[in-house]
Amino acid sequence: MIKRVEVQYRGIFQKNLGKYIGGDIVMIASRMGRVAFSNGRYSDAPERNGIPCKYFAFVSPDLSEEELEAECGAKLDIDAADVSLVVDDTMSKGVEPWGWHGIRPVNEKVGHKGCLLMVTRREHDDLVRFMAKKDYPYRLARLEGDASLAGLWVDKDDLTRERCLGAVAAVDPDVIGIEAVEEYLREKTGDENRVRAAREAYDATLRKNKVVSAGEGIDWPHEIPVLPKWHEFDEGGVVVPAVERGFQLGPRGQNRNEGFKHGTSKTERPVVRFDLCIKCTLCWADCPDECFDPTDDELYDVNYEVCTGCHKCAEVCPVKECIVMVDELQFENTDSPWEHHKKDPAGYIQWAEGKKGTKRIRYPHVTGTGVEISEGTTVPPKA
Repeated sequence: MIKRVEVQYRGIFQKNLGKYIGGDIVMIASRMGRVAFSNGRYSDAPERNGIPCKYFAFVSPDLSEEELEAECGAKLDIDAADVSLVVDDTMSKGVEPWGWHGIRPVNEKVGHKGCLLMVTRREHDDLVRFMAKKDYPYRLARLEGDASLAGLWVDKDDLTRERCLGAVAAVDPDVIGIEAVEEYLREKTGDENRVRAAREAYDATLRKNKVVSAGEGIDWPHEIPVLPKWHEFDEGGVVVPAVERGFQLGPRGQNRNEGFKHGTSKTERPVVRFDLCIKCTLCWADCPDECFDPTDDELYDVNYEVCTGCHKCAEVCPVKECIVMVDELQFENTDSPWEHHKKDPAGYIQWAEGKKGTKRIRYPHVTGTGVEISEGTTVPPKA
């Protein structure tokens, strides 16, 4: 028997977190007399902030180390996951796999009666409404918490690592057991707070473990590219069409590679109050992913399929409350905000303020503490 665990995390920001969880699972399983190993991979570009990535752990009670590695070690992905741990709930809208093979469902690899374990503060239905239907039941377990920026660039010790280990033990004790988790943390850290955090997460996750029925979810809206098989290559090879060149004002006006939509990298997206814009051009000029499209009224639309949620536009905008970063799971589509604004200016302002709420999220200049949360204000429309 082999138990397969995938840790789905965001590149750079959560890289160390994903690696540590995978390694800890191996160490704990080994203490339980099981054979285990872990490995990881980035997606298509390791330097990209926030890109969905995976780390794996494989555990077996009856295979030798050589047999387990021969079965699981050479694969870039897994066929099915007994536990899929997702440390940022905004990935429920879809993830990019290796080589950018389309936008794939976050629950794609969860096997029959397997468990999708998600760090979140949202309820079951608020998550499933973004996920692809499956033709068999699986479990959705929720570990109460926020996305932890405990990765390559930051070192936020918020006990997410320990809490995730306790939650994994709760959803599948054949991977690791909670007593072994506690013993491992006690010996490794000597910190009873970490031991307690794992146990509390274990108990809480047991209470928030619900079955997702077959057929529950959405018809997956994103096309899954079909790659040619090796025997389908002829002497002429494969032709990769060039990206068309051109430019026009308005939404989607800039030519981009339609096969490389990296909007799944974002945890927050910018909401723009176009009525407050002073047309300074800074958002357009400073966006590292060129997701702002010039319009014929000298404003800038946002292409959310390209936006990676880096916060740069909100940082450089000189007008208070003009560009605000908002949790990605508040949005169900990537429609043009500028078209909404042009069609119904008053309605758009009401919509934008409703999405913005009262919390303002920003990355601090000095890393190490994750994000900063402050109170926002509502700016009335210009007269």
